[in-house]
Amino acid sequence: MVAGSFFLTPGTALRYERHDRKVKQMSKEEELGIGKDRRRVDINEEYYRLAAKDLDAWENKRVKRLPGEHDGVA
Repeated sequence: MVAGSFFLTPGTALRYERHDRKVKQMSKEEELGIGKDRRRVDINEEYYRLAAKDLDAWENKRVKRLPGEHDGVA
């Protein structure tokens, strides 16, 4: 009985170490799927980029509805 415990202890430790290698802590970027090659967003840069767009020249496009779905047209 005692000898069995000495033989099983290293095997059990190896099992938990292998499991610990599979499970790891993730950073917020990894959770969101953001890679290293993505650019950082600067709020001022985004503001000026959007301000430079012509927001008065846009066209309203209707989305195709699913069959049987009410489209809101009277």
